[in-house]
Amino acid sequence: MTRAAAPHLRRQDRARVANVSGVPGLVPSGSIALAVSKAGLVHLTRCLAVALAPSVTVNCVAPGLMEGTRMFARVPPARVAAVREHAALKRTTALEDVARQVVVFCESDSITGQTQVIDSDGFFH
Repeated sequence: MTRAAAPHLRRQDRARVANVSGVPGLVPSGSIALAVSKAGLVHLTRCLAVALAPSVTVNCVAPGLMEGTRMFARVPPARVAAVREHAALKRTTALEDVARQVVVFCESDSITGQTQVIDSDGFFH
């Protein structure tokens, strides 16, 4: 989608791309297919940041487990409880925190090629 939009984005004064990956793209967790696809998006973010600079910034958020998503609905309750218990903040990732980080990326003129982990865990496993 970004490739198709690139000519239009480049014509803008301050174009932004915000990708959404996930913690499995940075640490081996979940299914292999999920982890590899999320890792690919993290690297694609870096590559697009270079390719589309200086007129377009490209950044990525990598949330942990978020309630209120389709993915969350498929996670067994025992796994959710384990994630909460293990997390430093004893809760799952807040949707609002993810949205706020996307806004920060979109408002910034000097951040590109970055992936921000948004997870209540506080550290990687």
